Amino acid sequence: MTDSLFRQEALDATSHKLMGTVSLYSPPWRWLMIAVATATTLAVVAFLVFGTYTKRERVAGQLLPAKGLLTVAPPLMGTVTDTRVREGQIVAAGAELMAVSAEVATELGGTRERVGEQLRLQRTRLEADLASQSQLSDEANRGLRARAAALNDQLAQIALLKTQRTRQTELALRQLGKLQSMREQGYASNSQVEQQEAALLDAQARLQDLARQRLDVEQQLDQLRQQLRELPLNTRNQQNDIERKLADVDQSIAENEARRAVILRAPQASVVAALLAKPGQVVNAGQSVVSLLPQGAQLEAQLMVPSRAIGFVRPGARVVLRYQAYPFQKFGQQFGRVAEVSRTALSPQEVANLTGQNNVPEQLYRVVVALDRQDILAYGKREALRPGMALEADVLIDKRRLIEWVLEPLYALGRRSSA
Repeated sequence: MTDSLFRQEALDATSHKLMGTVSLYSPPWRWLMIAVATATTLAVVAFLVFGTYTKRERVAGQLLPAKGLLTVAPPLMGTVTDTRVREGQIVAAGAELMAVSAEVATELGGTRERVGEQLRLQRTRLEADLASQSQLSDEANRGLRARAAALNDQLAQIALLKTQRTRQTELALRQLGKLQSMREQGYASNSQVEQQEAALLDAQARLQDLARQRLDVEQQLDQLRQQLRELPLNTRNQQNDIERKLADVDQSIAENEARRAVILRAPQASVVAALLAKPGQVVNAGQSVVSLLPQGAQLEAQLMVPSRAIGFVRPGARVVLRYQAYPFQKFGQQFGRVAEVSRTALSPQEVANLTGQNNVPEQLYRVVVALDRQDILAYGKREALRPGMALEADVLIDKRRLIEWVLEPLYALGRRSSA
């Protein structure tokens, strides 16, 4: 009797193999599958090690001229009567852009027009007065010179008479001396001597009268000479008064015309970017009606970047641009480089003033991007970019290997533990 729990027949029955021996099957392409799996694993590892990922920050912005966009506005409220340029036209400094009228019509017609007519009539009269002043001055000058010549002639006559009367006085005095000698000798009477004395006194009186006449004529001549010297000054003063009145009238005419109508002109050589008002439209004082792009100015992109993304933005950083007017799905993306980064954040109010957008939620930094191209290829031809175009931009702010992004949580944990 054996110690086995089972009978020998049972053991023999279990040892019988009904299916034969087991053999493992290995397909002939197993090495190919192993190679593919190994290559895939190595590719993934290489991609993680050598591949890079660039973090982008998407921001909004617009195109603006590098030298700024010029705006032209009327100084008064009025109606646009004429536009004298078209969009895209090149204009020189001082070129006429638009006419704005502030004329008010009444039953008597345009008030400013009537005032202008009266002022122009007043100016015509003043110009006539100014011209007549020269004629009057010439006539007065000729009259004074004629009187002076006559007085000089009188002086010449008086001088001649003085010579004659002086001679008469000398003769009368000599004759009186002779008669006095003859009276002493008894040859002449007292009456004859007295008559001669009377004749001498008469000759002396007429000589003194000539002296008084000469003095009067010389005084008149001095007065005429003074008048001749003062005449140009008086004429110039009168002309100055009239010219001042003319200047006042011209100023009134200019102010009246300025209130009636103004011609808006280009402040410098530029290109008409946009006409913001049409003929017949009422515009307010200070309202922008024409936008000008300085001639030769380059466009640049102005971006508003939040503080969370500004840390790695540096001049020279690459920027991807997408213009809303040219969908990037069809026309592709454009590129540029950061040219300038503001050192301080702009307040929401400052951002609103720069961009025209209200309800800015936070402070933003202003980033200026220099464009690689000033145009875009659309339907086979180059289309020039325009100021004010809205855009989206991706600022490439941080570039790392993929393995660094994957292991970033571990790096952060290590930094926290070491700290």
